Amino acid sequence: MKIFSAILISGVFLTTACTQKENTVIYKGNTYTVYDNRVEQGKFRAVAISKDEIRSDYESPADKGYSPTIHFKFSINSRDNELPAGEEHIITLKPQNDTCVSPVILFGERYTAIDTNAESIPLPHRTVWTVRVDMSPMFEAFKKQGFYKTPTGDIISESDFKGVYIAGGSEPMTWDFENLYSREGMELSDPDKNGIYEISLTMNTKEPRKENYSVWSLSADIDAFPQYGSQQLLIDALYRMSLNELLDNIRPDGTLRAGAAWDGVWTRDISYSIYLALAYIYPDAAQKSLVAKVNNNRIIQDTGTGGAWPVSSDRMIWSVAAWELYKYTGDKEWLQYAFEVIRNSAQDDQFTLKDPTTGLFRGEQSYLDWREQSYPRWMQPADIYQSLCLGTNAVHCRTYGILAEMAAELGKDASIFQQQADSLKTAVNRHLWIETKEYYGQYLYGGIYPILSPGIDNLGESLSILFDIASNEQARRMIARIPVAEYGATSIYPQIGEIKPYHNNAVWPFVQAFWNLASAKAENEASVTRGLGALYRAAALFTTNKELFVASTGDYSGTAVNSDKMLWSLSGNIAMIYRLFYGMKFETDGIRFTPFVSQSIAGNKRISNFNYRKAVLQIDLSGTGNRIKKFTIDNEEQAEAFFPATLTGMHTIKIELETDFRTRDSITVRPITDMPETSRLGYQKDNNTLEILNYSPDNRYIVYLNGKGERIIMQRYYGLPVLDRFTRVAAVPVNWSGVAGFTGKPFTWLPPHSEIRIEAESVIPKSPIKGSEYSGKGFIEISKTKNRKIDLMIPINIPGQYAIDVRYANGNGPINTQNKCAIRSLFANGQFKGALVMPQRGENEWANWGYSNPVIVNLNRGGNKISIRFISPQDENMNGEINSALIDFIRLRRIGDINKTPEARPIWLPKE
Repeated sequence: MKIFSAILISGVFLTTACTQKENTVIYKGNTYTVYDNRVEQGKFRAVAISKDEIRSDYESPADKGYSPTIHFKFSINSRDNELPAGEEHIITLKPQNDTCVSPVILFGERYTAIDTNAESIPLPHRTVWTVRVDMSPMFEAFKKQGFYKTPTGDIISESDFKGVYIAGGSEPMTWDFENLYSREGMELSDPDKNGIYEISLTMNTKEPRKENYSVWSLSADIDAFPQYGSQQLLIDALYRMSLNELLDNIRPDGTLRAGAAWDGVWTRDISYSIYLALAYIYPDAAQKSLVAKVNNNRIIQDTGTGGAWPVSSDRMIWSVAAWELYKYTGDKEWLQYAFEVIRNSAQDDQFTLKDPTTGLFRGEQSYLDWREQSYPRWMQPADIYQSLCLGTNAVHCRTYGILAEMAAELGKDASIFQQQADSLKTAVNRHLWIETKEYYGQYLYGGIYPILSPGIDNLGESLSILFDIASNEQARRMIARIPVAEYGATSIYPQIGEIKPYHNNAVWPFVQAFWNLASAKAENEASVTRGLGALYRAAALFTTNKELFVASTGDYSGTAVNSDKMLWSLSGNIAMIYRLFYGMKFETDGIRFTPFVSQSIAGNKRISNFNYRKAVLQIDLSGTGNRIKKFTIDNEEQAEAFFPATLTGMHTIKIELETDFRTRDSITVRPITDMPETSRLGYQKDNNTLEILNYSPDNRYIVYLNGKGERIIMQRYYGLPVLDRFTRVAAVPVNWSGVAGFTGKPFTWLPPHSEIRIEAESVIPKSPIKGSEYSGKGFIEISKTKNRKIDLMIPINIPGQYAIDVRYANGNGPINTQNKCAIRSLFANGQFKGALVMPQRGENEWANWGYSNPVIVNLNRGGNKISIRFISPQDENMNGEINSALIDFIRLRRIGDINKTPEARPIWLPKE
């Protein structure tokens, strides 16, 4: 094949004339085109000079000149608590002698000073900007009442105040509020002790590009890996770039880091990567990485909200990776080890996560673990624990299927695991599928009576197809119906307005890879080809496998955080060859082939030096389509496209495809779409009226009572029906295009005398710890050594169902990291009823009180024994040592019969 040639004159690519073959288009969008040897987007080009070099002259708009107009906010205790969502301070810096000092800004009052004339002048390199904020309102509140309520409603106790930070969209600032405390140079100080905090930041520190192009060239020996060659030079080069970056991610201990910016070995990152590619590309590193994520013979949940597990529970994706590794290697010792680890972890999850009403598993969305990026902002970690999410449940469902397959392979009874897999599959389809939308809702949320969010989680949708939760017909409808954008399949849909791109308004290449595989299974060539274009455009233009990019612009700049050489991104790139083009599916006794080759990627393809158990394979593929015309092993035609694991030595496989496709090409392409603003609810007690505080005539509102759609309203006020029992009231905005937003925080109506509070210190001697903002005379401390069992007798006049929770504080860590979620088991009259989960609420914030999840119990007339206990191993958290909290009081609220609640789904959601 003639290689596309290019010469560089004054930093600009000038191409020689190309043959027709070199101009073959793989995918053409509205803003970019992917050819077999290059990518073009506007004036930018990325060119595969050879299979070992890619050059790109792509330049992010952010790199053309550092804007002097700065968007920023202040933060107390590393939280987004100064201004409402969508509001920021804005200032145009006009430095003198490379320095600039802002006026003193009053915390909570928006400041804007934009100079449109100066905006076009780039900020000088290494400008020092001193910014100051007046925190006197906070200190005055401390003196007056001991706490400060921020403009966003965040309560900061004087004893919990840790510091003032700055966040923003211009480097070195970041919008990652919850990690500001750990970022050097983001904390303001008050040297004069006068309440005026200040910080000096050096802006525009990035050195100008020395060349007006970026380049990837092979820098490692990748000959030990399987080799790939085709008539698409760009794809060949991106494959080799991905192998090169894979080697760059090897840590000294042989495990795999998550990416260039993320040195940790993370359970979900390695597991998704192993499923996509690493089980068969790098099995040794894959196994070492999986073993590193096991403790106490259980899978580690290393990241997530509120202290990791059980608020986040997608650790079970480890099982998918472990099973994939076994199917590739056939290692029985690994199978036995993995089976025990997965079974132990699944048993703990049954105890702590399973929702008895729906049969679904609780826990945060898989990988979408940045709260406001995919959940309404009012949701606390305990609320997120209660959410019932599509992607996470798809992972749990596949886990039980894997346990059944592992058990059968080990000669054990597989029936119980298969029953659990089937039951969970039924529950997902019953509670999360939205027939009018033709896809699954992203999660049930809102507490005791949950509401189904009609938003889309594209990883979850893909997994439901790949893990056979969706039927073939559902899969075809989903791929055709779910909106995709110009630059790819977004992580979520619709987007949340005013939230900076990360999971929101973003395309993640690894999610795009799963979407492509799901599209192939649904036999949708148009979706597959478009998805390949999205992957190849980004990797080529950026000359690295980025973690993510902004969906609305296609640019890597502008995201809250990002990384080069991202492990699951490069694994997704590799997977397109093995999982998609060749359709390689590893089974316990061999490899099955179900190829899918788009018509724009025609020509001969070859994988060589592919090691599989005791065989070394060369696999040739010709033609396009998704139907096999002829399949041979060593020139002998086979009845099925299957390579047995019993064969050893060198073998040549040849696959010839039919030229016609058995596909469906319908897809839905839509511009980036924001959901309506999350509703804010008020209640007028005197006239029993719901008020939409931020009512907009652009929306209709679905009013929910106890999870059931009650009425569609088109006005600010709604007179509620007579309420005579525990009632949760919510309202979901839906705009006139049919796009739904989040409900505001539901409010609870309680009949008189239907709530019981027991001060914890009336049952157990109060803690000597100094605290504040508690009720009664104090609080108690629970840990693995203190008050492991709390028994109390509660007289009940009206028998029936009660929701029991506790008001607690857990200052063992921040909301977003660490692993010290407190967990206890609740018993009623001697029977286990459920887990009480008390997530972290802030580092050393012991006056930051909140409620645990509620547990629903049936109580009898007369005395009822309630017991809160620490039970091992079920109540062990991921830390293992620190499992503690403060308890202010125990709360019981009489509710209706939860088991007769109507299914939690909208009464009306029009097609968009």
